[in-house]
Amino acid sequence: MDLESLKEFATERQCEIIDAVLKYGSQAKAATALGINSRGLERTLKRAKEQAAKRGWAPEFSYLHPTPSTHVAKGISTYYDLRTGEPLRQWVKSDLKKESLVADLEGVASGLSQELTKYKPLPFKPDKAVKERLATVIIGDAHIGMLVKRNYGGGDWNLNIAETVTLQAIKQLITNCGKGTEFLLLNVGDFLHCNTPNITAAGTSLDSSGHWIDSVESAVRIYRQTVEWALELNQKVTLMNTRGNHDEDLSMVINSMLTVFYEDEPRVNVLSNVSKFIHYQYKSVLLTSHHGDKGIKHQRIYEYFTRNHAKLWGDTTARYCHLGHIHHKQQSEVGGAMLFESWNSLAAVDEYHHQAGYGSGRSMSAVIYDPVWGETQRFRVGITQLYDEAAA
Repeated sequence: MDLESLKEFATERQCEIIDAVLKYGSQAKAATALGINSRGLERTLKRAKEQAAKRGWAPEFSYLHPTPSTHVAKGISTYYDLRTGEPLRQWVKSDLKKESLVADLEGVASGLSQELTKYKPLPFKPDKAVKERLATVIIGDAHIGMLVKRNYGGGDWNLNIAETVTLQAIKQLITNCGKGTEFLLLNVGDFLHCNTPNITAAGTSLDSSGHWIDSVESAVRIYRQTVEWALELNQKVTLMNTRGNHDEDLSMVINSMLTVFYEDEPRVNVLSNVSKFIHYQYKSVLLTSHHGDKGIKHQRIYEYFTRNHAKLWGDTTARYCHLGHIHHKQQSEVGGAMLFESWNSLAAVDEYHHQAGYGSGRSMSAVIYDPVWGETQRFRVGITQLYDEAAA
């Protein structure tokens, strides 16, 4: 292998080792000069070669067309001369690196955030009728930006219908909850259908309605309108945006934009969603969330919070974990100490899930939490109450 060329794909430390091998003529002599063992040096060179191969450069296999530093090679097709065995032509399929994608999305967030006019704080008029409670509206897998053109048992779904129906449900639930001290908007993930144009975070192609920026703008409008309604009836509003498997990175962009937009409003709190495990403490009540994807078990989530948030766990007596992903209602309890619940989505069933036989109820819910006792009441609005008006 051409070690000098390998340096283009190597880290700074790997380059030092490559230079030593070139200088001393062998791996053994280079290891002695650097004061490391030969096996460690060999492993370092192996990692450098693996990094190069991921970029499409592996001369021993006739891979000689590396991708840009921001991309990785997804596949390489080579056509050979049947007489000589020499490669004639080569096609390299590449994809954007995860870290490059995140950097691009952060750039989008920064640009859009600067275009947003900062929210002007609104005073809350004290009212003796205000009740000490936390009203929580739970958005289950909204899939803003999904396109369903045919009726697979639930009607059409597009950007306009999704925004209209979601806002109608939220407004009705906020009204049902009435006046109180605190309001929480809890999105359990997959709020957006795509992570980047027409694909999920895992790279799965999807049917989308409009440009992905249109979905981002729709999401921001939904959050802003929700906060406006909630501030009229509550002293404090918190936004809790769980990252899904469809919008794992883009959900952080939305969160960054909202954080900037409301940074001067002391009555609005946007929780960080850097971690896929997210939580909020309301007095003696612990509300946690995880999207529920990647086959994660309830027991593992339970162990995560008891291990990583022991003090928080000890300070609370009513504990809940809200999940999405499966689109249907499901409840279970772990250790008699945490209630797990998955929530319905309002979204229609797309062709893929219809053909696979999947389906679920379509609704959105709100839960009222007492500061000591936990859940005391809940409200629900079904799709049949909303759909006809939105689709008209």
